[in-house]
Amino acid sequence: MQALPKPLALLILAGLSVLAASCVDQISADLPEPPKVLVVNSIMNPDSVFRVQVSRVTSTVDSSSRLFSTASVYLQTPGRSDEQLRNQGRGLYVSPNKPAEGGAYTLRAEADGYPAALATDTVPAAVPIRETWYSYPTGTDRNNELLGTIVVRFDDPADEVNYYEISAYQQQYGGQGRVFRSQDFVLDARGNAALVAEGDAEFSPGSLVFSDKLFNGQAFELRASFKPWSFAGSERILGEAFVSLRSISRSYYQYRKSWARHFYNQGTKGPGGDLNQLLFLGDPSRMYSNVNGGYGVVVGHAQTVRFLHKR
Repeated sequence: MQALPKPLALLILAGLSVLAASCVDQISADLPEPPKVLVVNSIMNPDSVFRVQVSRVTSTVDSSSRLFSTASVYLQTPGRSDEQLRNQGRGLYVSPNKPAEGGAYTLRAEADGYPAALATDTVPAAVPIRETWYSYPTGTDRNNELLGTIVVRFDDPADEVNYYEISAYQQQYGGQGRVFRSQDFVLDARGNAALVAEGDAEFSPGSLVFSDKLFNGQAFELRASFKPWSFAGSERILGEAFVSLRSISRSYYQYRKSWARHFYNQGTKGPGGDLNQLLFLGDPSRMYSNVNGGYGVVVGHAQTVRFLHKR
């Protein structure tokens, strides 16, 4: 379906708003109580200590905080005794330790009146980037705006199933090395067979998530187009540019794919949202969870970041 012209989309949206306002009627209904379960979220990586957020499922009419500050959270590592994470308040629990690459970890949250919630995942080993660079400009899009090209090459480990996430961004620095502006590039890799097989392009994902199913044990090249950040009416690269290659667990892979579809269906496609999409919202999509006895995700990744040289 072709996108509507913006003036027409605005007119339709205004008309729908008027119709909705004139047809509002209040009704009373006994809504079912939400399940009394905990929500546990943690993204584990070797560059950060263990951090876990614990919250609870609430109804739309419950005005109290969802964050759970009276839980007990335990970290289980094979061959070691359980470690209780420190309560930092506002639902945040931390450990002074960092996960190791290749390690399997279990997080368990307990709270009075709630069933215990636990999840296990492994932090994969980081995969080095063999070569990466960008060129700009290298072409134009359908609106005749300039595009660049980013190239990333790495060697996929053989005889094992691997999952990856690639993103690229630009940033500038202020005084004392402070980052004061950072902007992710939207990468378009529709010419790459491994990315096409994922079927994610129509959901405008913020990063590229894929498996090694089509290149297991081989050298891999990603060649993607991108549009740089607009500054003062011009498109250009500001500051420095970087590319991130994450080795991700299977649970992380499933979580990111479900998140892209959920985010798209919210009508927030792309930076600032898409007005045309707001007129044709998709059906709700179920978010992936690997937490037993509750909701949320406990997933792992290891990251390699390289400076993007210009060619």
